[in-house]
Parts: sequence; structure tokens; C-alpha cells
Amino acid sequence: MSKNNLLLSLLSGLLLGLSFPPFHLGFLAWIFLVPLLIIFYQKNEFKEKVSAFYLSGFTSYAIITHWVALNSGTTLQVAFLSYIAICIFYPLYWVVFLIILDFFQRIKSSKNFQLILIPFLWVLIENLRDFGPLAAPWLNLPLSQTGYDRLIQVVGIHVDLSTLLIILFNVLIYSFNASKEKKYLYGFSFIFIINMTIGHIAIYNYNSSNFSKEIKVSIGQPVIYPDEKWNPSLSYRNEMIMESLLNQSLKENPDIIIWPEAALTSFLAEPNSKKRIDLQKKLNKSSLITGIPQRVFLNNKVEVYNSAIFMKSDGFYDTYQKIFLVPFAEYVPFFKNWLTKINQFDDMGSFTPGKNYSTFEINNVKSSIMICYDSSSYKIAKKMVDKGAEIIFVITNDSYVGKAMPYQHFEHAKLRAIELGVPIVQSANNGISGIILPSGEVLIKSNIDERNVFNHLIKLK
Repeated sequence: MSKNNLLLSLLSGLLLGLSFPPFHLGFLAWIFLVPLLIIFYQKNEFKEKVSAFYLSGFTSYAIITHWVALNSGTTLQVAFLSYIAICIFYPLYWVVFLIILDFFQRIKSSKNFQLILIPFLWVLIENLRDFGPLAAPWLNLPLSQTGYDRLIQVVGIHVDLSTLLIILFNVLIYSFNASKEKKYLYGFSFIFIINMTIGHIAIYNYNSSNFSKEIKVSIGQPVIYPDEKWNPSLSYRNEMIMESLLNQSLKENPDIIIWPEAALTSFLAEPNSKKRIDLQKKLNKSSLITGIPQRVFLNNKVEVYNSAIFMKSDGFYDTYQKIFLVPFAEYVPFFKNWLTKINQFDDMGSFTPGKNYSTFEINNVKSSIMICYDSSSYKIAKKMVDKGAEIIFVITNDSYVGKAMPYQHFEHAKLRAIELGVPIVQSANNGISGIILPSGEVLIKSNIDERNVFNHLIKLK
């Protein structure tokens, strides 16, 4: 690869990587593809173009997913190999993008047609990447735009519209740079203005809505690290931490208390669980959502789930099983029969994915629960809203993977709220807890490692 193309490839990857949280430089995504388009339309050999597109993808994903290498929930070797595997595998989608675009160039389609095709082709590639056990919605372009409440509102019209406009803007910038024709200058100015106008109208309409329902929530953020949570000698101390958070919440008489993923390590969903019964007696008139491990015995086989339990003070309880498991951390795709468990904690690495998009009623408000990685999936959240969910509770751990990933994860919650038009409430162990409205307004946002309780009254349409 020539030195010039090498620098352009690295620049493209760097621009995209830095546009994602936690860097919050989302404006860089609007120009990241320009260097690659310069390479593509130069008289370079196909191999040169492949190398350029692959290197750019590798660079961007190395930045976006660097937290994978910091995963303390597994061995250092596995964390590093997982990180490298991500950086090696997912840039192949960029090569597929290149191959399709190159095909249209080889059949002598007009350059204008190719440029119009590019945004739709990128959307297609992002959707292809969201299929299967190795789906990666974490890498989709809209996540780079959550820092701009008005610009990101277009996802409420269609989930792919933000991606389409960003790539179209890139194409127009490239075209203006290549030809200096003012029509392209007018084009990308028009896109930006329309995008901002749509966002302004969407936010105004939401804030002007009639809110007929309300729900009082209390979020607990316990900050108990994994090596402490699963340490039997610290079980009493951990129980006292949760007891303290419960007492703080109950003072506010909330409708619902939310605790994070695996906040309690007991099998509370067992029919005669004394700990669950005792906990329910303490709830007064409140309900509680908390993450738990769950065992289900079927056909002489034990299935283990990463679950959430929804319980009321009157003895009612129900569960939700996490659907979107983290590959090679919560389960092993493809090689399950011969690859041993890779996580250091019992039952981790061998979870069964859930199948039900459950809803739970809290004071005439229908709600759903998502666990950790679930919230990166628009498809899962959409099915829950289609089933009637008016609010979604995200419970997560976020204590395994350094300080960058929790910021990305919180922005996923924000993206889901805007896309689907429902408030999102997130409770993290020691990541970021908070409340996000469909307008993008963040009502509460905790600090990392902040043990606290956060209370708020949320109004619903």
C-alpha cells in the first residue's frame, strides 16, 4: 500500500473511532468515509483498495471496542484474543461494501449512480452485520450521534435514517472536494438543516404532549465488584449493602425499585425461595426488579439463565431471561460441544438465551426489562414496545470492562429511547445509571463507581 493511501486509511478509521463514545466527537462521523472514497476513485489496484478499506475498519473497531481487552470477567488471554478477533473479523464487512461498490464500477454504471448507491449500501451492510450470533449493533453509526439530541431524532422516523444521512453527507463532502461544484455544497447544507429541523420538531412535539400516566422509580447502584459479589466470605457484607439501598428507596415510596444485573446471587425464582419471600414482605406497596441467576429443570436437564425477577409485595413474581447473550462470555457459539467454559465464575459462559419478550404491569403502566447486551439491540427493544411496553428498564453490570464501555452502554439506552419513543431507565452495578426520555433529555445520570439511590417521577403519554 502506498504511503498516501496508508495515511488516508488510518485517518478514516481514526475519524470513525473517535466519533463514538466515550470520546463524543460525533461530528467526525460525517467526514470519516471521505478518505476511503478518495482511495476508491483513484486509479488504484483492487488489492490496494481492499487493504485500505480493511485497515480503516480495523483501526476504527480497535478504538471503539478497546474495552473488550479490559474484560476482567475472564482471563487476560481470552480478553485480548476476543478483542483481536473483533478487530480482525468485523472489518470484513467493509471489504464486502467495497466489493459490491467495485462491481457497479466495473459494469460501467455512472459515477453519480455509484455515489447515490453508497448510503443505501452502507445501511445494507450494517443490517447484515446485525444478523446471527456474532451480530454487532454496538458498531452501528447512530451510536456516534447520541451527543446531538436534534440530529439523532431522525431514528424515531426510521432506525436506519441517521446512518443514511451521515453517509450521504460524506458522499456530498467527497463530491464537493473532488469537483468544487456548489450544488454539492448546497446539498450537504440542506441535509444538515433538514436533519436539525426534524429534530427540533420531534423534541417540541414530545415536550408538548399530554402526559396521562406517571411512575415513580427508584434506582439502586450498589457498586459491588465481581470478585466481591461472588466471594462467599463477603456475602453478608453484600447483603447489607443491598439492604441499605432498599431502605433508602422505600423511604420515597416508589412504584418500582430497580437493581442491576446479578444484583442478587441467590436463585430467587425458585418456587419456595425463602429469601425472595422475605424480600417481598419488605417492599410495602412497591415492586422490585433485580438481576438474578436462574435455573430451570427441563427433561432431566438444567438450563441456566441470566435473568431478572419482577416481584410485588403481595407475593406475585415473574422473570425475564436475557435474550442477547455476549458470545464467548455468556455462551459459546459454534463450538459449544468441545470448547470449555471460559469465564471464571460458576455458570458464566454457559447461559441459555431467553425467548420471551415479556411485559410487566406496574400501576397500569406496561413495562419490559432488558439485561445488559440486550439494550444494544433495536430489534429486541422494538418487539417489547410492539407488545405494549410503555417504559423499558435496563439492568446491567458494567463492572468488568473498564471505564469506557459504560459510557457507550448508556448511549445505547439513549438511542433506544429516541428510536422507540419510550423512556428508558437504567440501573448499573458500577457503570452509569439514569433515566432518558424519548426527546433525548437525560433526567438522571450517575457517576461511575457511585454507590447511591436515585429517585424520580417519570411522566408517560
